[in-house]
Amino acid sequence: MNSPAVDISAILVLSASASGLTEGRDLFISRMPSIPDAAVAIIDTGGFEPASSTERNEYPTVQVMVRGTINTGYATAYSTMNTIKGVLHKFNNQTINSTLYQGIWASSDIISLGYDKNDRPTLTLNFRIHRTA
Repeated sequence: MNSPAVDISAILVLSASASGLTEGRDLFISRMPSIPDAAVAIIDTGGFEPASSTERNEYPTVQVMVRGTINTGYATAYSTMNTIKGVLHKFNNQTINSTLYQGIWASSDIISLGYDKNDRPTLTLNFRIHRTA
């Protein structure tokens, strides 16, 4: 089974409403690179334990980070994050990379982390996942 971040990236790349994101160009797994300015990162953040040691269900969590362009990119970054939230929060009962995603839910609303040292706005949103091998 893939890391949840790998599968979430695949969901976003395949989504018509989030189209335009390309892994390795503006969509990254496990890190936010220094360039490009406008970028999305998906990071595995652990999750919750299964109900029993024999259960095939997993309950991982991921964090999605969106960074905007220098000084003026806040509104665009927020819009991008809102689109990602719309895609993931309603995603359920679909198989991605041989794993059944029974549900993905935003666990908060969009959070601003402020601006990085290069004056680029950064937003984050956490998701909890229920998936089955």
